[in-house]
Amino acid sequence: MEEKERQKDEDLDSLWQEALKEQEEKQENKEKEEVKTSLNSEIQEKLKRFLDLPLLIEVVVGSTTLSLGEILNLGPGSVVELDNLVEEPVDIKVNGKLVAKGEIVVVEDKFGVKITDIVEKEERIRKAL
Repeated sequence: MEEKERQKDEDLDSLWQEALKEQEEKQENKEKEEVKTSLNSEIQEKLKRFLDLPLLIEVVVGSTTLSLGEILNLGPGSVVELDNLVEEPVDIKVNGKLVAKGEIVVVEDKFGVKITDIVEKEERIRKAL
């Protein structure tokens, strides 16, 4: 009999320990989440300072290589052939870094670019190296 009671006491102690451990874990997770939320708020506040910084956006339709003599012979009406085909996507660069691909569109009487693909972070890093 005594052994059964001791076993019940041990089981009860074990349950209490598990419950206390679970409560501590929940408290730790809650504290971590509060810190994370606080950090996110700080980061957002810092980022707000940069939201109105001007960035240079370029749309690269194509490129080619010409000799100095060929460039000197250019004049009004000259046509320079580019390496891209008409249906190929154009490169969209921000401050000289490729960030997206797109297609040329006409909006009223101005050119624009429709973004069709965002370049993955890994690819941007690879091209920068």
